[in-house]
Amino acid sequence: MFCAEKNSYLQLVCAMEPRVINKAVDRAMGKKVLDLPCAKFHPLGLTSARPSIYAPHIDITRSRLGFGRVGLRLLNRDLHSPDYLIQLQAIHTMLDQVQISENAMFLINLNVVHRLTELLDSRDPVIREKVCIILTHLAGYYQGRQRISACPNLYFRLMWLCIRDKKEIRFAAAYTFRTLCRDRCACEAICKVDDLIENMLKIVQNEFTGIVLIHLKSMKNLFEYDPIVPLKANAFQVMFGLFKNSDPRIVSEAMECMSQLCKHDVGKILADKYDLTFFLRPYMKCDNYDVVMSAVGLLCYTTLTKRSKWRAKEVTRELTVTLMHLCHAPSMPLLQLRSIQALINLCDCPDIRKHVRQLWKRKVQLIMIRTHEEWDGTMETTSMGLETGHNYRTMCIELTETIKNDYGDNAEVVNVHSYLRRLQEKKNQLLKIIDSTPYS
Repeated sequence: MFCAEKNSYLQLVCAMEPRVINKAVDRAMGKKVLDLPCAKFHPLGLTSARPSIYAPHIDITRSRLGFGRVGLRLLNRDLHSPDYLIQLQAIHTMLDQVQISENAMFLINLNVVHRLTELLDSRDPVIREKVCIILTHLAGYYQGRQRISACPNLYFRLMWLCIRDKKEIRFAAAYTFRTLCRDRCACEAICKVDDLIENMLKIVQNEFTGIVLIHLKSMKNLFEYDPIVPLKANAFQVMFGLFKNSDPRIVSEAMECMSQLCKHDVGKILADKYDLTFFLRPYMKCDNYDVVMSAVGLLCYTTLTKRSKWRAKEVTRELTVTLMHLCHAPSMPLLQLRSIQALINLCDCPDIRKHVRQLWKRKVQLIMIRTHEEWDGTMETTSMGLETGHNYRTMCIELTETIKNDYGDNAEVVNVHSYLRRLQEKKNQLLKIIDSTPYS
């Protein structure tokens, strides 16, 4: 029978009429007996008890799926049922079951990814959208990403959905890519797909804002893994064009992608050619915090070449005043770290180093760094940060966690003590560079 609270078909085998059981339970609980299944979705019911997406064509007399291991096996089999109604019911029920980690792992072991990959070519847009959402949930598990990486055709079909399908399905497929790109093994498989990076660069130029934002987050991880392929596809010019976008979120993510490209020697040459050190000056004074953070992070890579240092000497006072102001932000340690690193790069130029030593040495010594008791590892106080408390070393909260290790097996794990120690070391390094003198 159909359970309105779970939006799933619970009963596997029942010797009694399911409607009789429902009526008996309702009478024992003192509820009014209603014959229509849709009456369960009464507007006065609890919002949390009503599913957000209702299963279509509810027919309690045809319900055969259950929650147990046997029911999940039947659910996996019914994904390719010749009966369209049974197939649609199986998709909706599986979307509910993958929310439970035990059932999701069992379905992954049943090779459900291979069956879902074939359903991406379905003619029904409802099935295509729900399959993308299910794959997103399965990609949250390491085993799920491994099974998805074993299906090279899946990436090609997802990219086809991102290019040609409806807006809702494009959004769901983009979010599936975003979840997969968090894993380096998946990034390796995605980068091997022909013309995938080129297609993503075309999409971000003519797509809706929300979808572009998700694709930029995916490309940031892809560019970090292999910047050579995007550089050959003119990704630098595309990201540079997004700097003029009206949405600050897109500008911030484009700068983060550009930072990954500037790690490569070709990216540094292009940064000098486009004069990014001069171009980033107004963005460092922007009202949006994310844009300032990304601009200073990009400046850390654009000021590594000799040409950029001598170019920055023309606006020494403006750059040093802005960076020194950003260094005195103890509530934002990541911004402090990036600003100090940019000053260290600029102080390689003797004229800039002399200017900083004469005017700003005392100000550098007064830079305040928070202690680990004063900082919970997040850039802002949120309800999510308050709930996690001191578990921030093992928990990962997207868009809230701000620090990660540069190397090691646990690169994504937050370590506040080592991060603050690194920030103190950078401050001491800046003071040491300011006091140094060139060889005679």
